[in-house]
Amino acid sequence: MTKFFSVLFTALLAVNAYAAETQDPRVTLVEDDSSECLSNDGKLILLQNTSDQPLIVWLDRWFMGVQTADHTKHLLQPGQEPIALGCSRTRDKDKQFWTISSVKEQ
Repeated sequence: MTKFFSVLFTALLAVNAYAAETQDPRVTLVEDDSSECLSNDGKLILLQNTSDQPLIVWLDRWFMGVQTADHTKHLLQPGQEPIALGCSRTRDKDKQFWTISSVKEQ
């Protein structure tokens, strides 16, 4: 059992290191208190363009610590309302999150 937790901890560290490496000051992932998400002990995750340039943003979704096949493209305009991605916890209360794969100016 200890080996399992060691492997899990190592995997979580790798995910967090990956997320830190892909941060870009032009975009942010924001947590919001949405009633739908709060009912599952989660937060609504939003994607926001913080720059004054139109951006093309690619995101990866992670579910229960595993990267999914979801690799989504978002076209973000300056001043645009943030885009809702989903809840940090699903209806089954499983954790999910998104990481920024790449950001380019349009």
